[in-house]
Amino acid sequence: DGKDDTDDGAEPSETHGHVNSISVLRTYRRLGIAKRLMLLSQEAMSTVYKATFVSLHVRKSNKAAIGLYRDTLGFEVAKVEKKYYGDGEDALSMRLRLDH
Repeated sequence: DGKDDTDDGAEPSETHGHVNSISVLRTYRRLGIAKRLMLLSQEAMSTVYKATFVSLHVRKSNKAAIGLYRDTLGFEVAKVEKKYYGDGEDALSMRLRLDH
């Protein structure tokens, strides 16, 4: 995408994780699988890699995912990235500070 690792607001020396994609087959949704995958990945980023935070991008229209990330997992919107996706939709750039 032509962006470097510091585009998400991280200091160059700050170790962090980034979730590129997460998906659950439609017939298995609403069973807590996405939440569990996110929690396990956050734990690994924190304990194995000593990451200080995790970041992700989500389509502004994806209310279910935003609810999971913000309301359930505690992510905060860092900024809105205009026309982030190929179809011109904006993305919410979200971050969660990790505790060690």
